[in-house]
Amino acid sequence: MDEDTQASDGCDSDSTASDSATIHFQRAYDWSATPPSIAAITALATVTGIDPTELATELEITLHEYVDPDALDTLVGDQQSEEVTVSFSIDRYRIWFEGDELVVRSQDR
Repeated sequence: MDEDTQASDGCDSDSTASDSATIHFQRAYDWSATPPSIAAITALATVTGIDPTELATELEITLHEYVDPDALDTLVGDQQSEEVTVSFSIDRYRIWFEGDELVVRSQDR
């Protein structure tokens, strides 16, 4: 997973996110092999340095407090001919799905 993870100084040309946001995690996925809800938790755990099984305890949050995991899996995972973009915030991070890519950025509070 780490070879696909990229860091940035926030000066990328991606117009879909704030110019002041730092990319902490970026990776392309095969959504038929990895459910988007699991990818989001794994990415957040990677960014925070917390084991995915301890994320809820350590951060005192769960994914379903921010988004319906089943709906996320359906929206992102069942893409056919159209590319779907979904984003939401968890704690101080913006979780961004676009096509087969997942990006985690910091966000201003």
